[in-house]
Amino acid sequence: MPAPWTDGNDYMLRRIAILVLLLISLPAAATSDADSRYRNLLTAAKSGQPVDWQALRFAYAESSGFDLLGTKSAETRKAMNEALQSNDYAGALVHANLILDQNYVDIDAHVIIDIANTKLGNADEAKKHHSIVIGLLQSIRTGDGKTPETAFTVITVHEEYSLIRIFGLRRQSQALIADGGHHYDVLDVVNKEGQSQKLYFQVDRVLAAEAALLKGKR
Repeated sequence: MPAPWTDGNDYMLRRIAILVLLLISLPAAATSDADSRYRNLLTAAKSGQPVDWQALRFAYAESSGFDLLGTKSAETRKAMNEALQSNDYAGALVHANLILDQNYVDIDAHVIIDIANTKLGNADEAKKHHSIVIGLLQSIRTGDGKTPETAFTVITVHEEYSLIRIFGLRRQSQALIADGGHHYDVLDVVNKEGQSQKLYFQVDRVLAAEAALLKGKR
């Protein structure tokens, strides 16, 4: 049976405890090979070639430029959202593309570009980024998310929230569990009809990246 770690202070304490343990067996920092692999996949994605979006996301998570906490784009993201809310679609596009320059697998930025281009009448660009959003979401949905065995697989906590937001769900609480040698975030969510469910996200890569950040390897 999975061991549950509850939301709130206990959740954070347990998460810190896991990070301390991970520091002991931390893998090597990102290498030039990892960066090269990411650049090759990124070039293919930007040129419109068929893309394995999961491979691209995982390669980004292993690259030296991985922004686990989203700090590099925080101000730009705020400006992007404010521009969209004020119907400044051209401005929203500028900020969204700046985010993609840093992180091409950022789902929210692609969503905003889809919306802004639709509003501006740029149907082809809107369709392109809509397809990318679908590809990214499908690469996260490695199962139905209803059990640890069928969990979604994320590289950041932000991806968890992007997914539930896109599907019109609202987070109620969050827990961290260990099961079968893996770690999972469990989100209690509610849909627009008020129906609740649990969604499981495998967060091994997230925790490993957090441990690397603590050790100063990123």
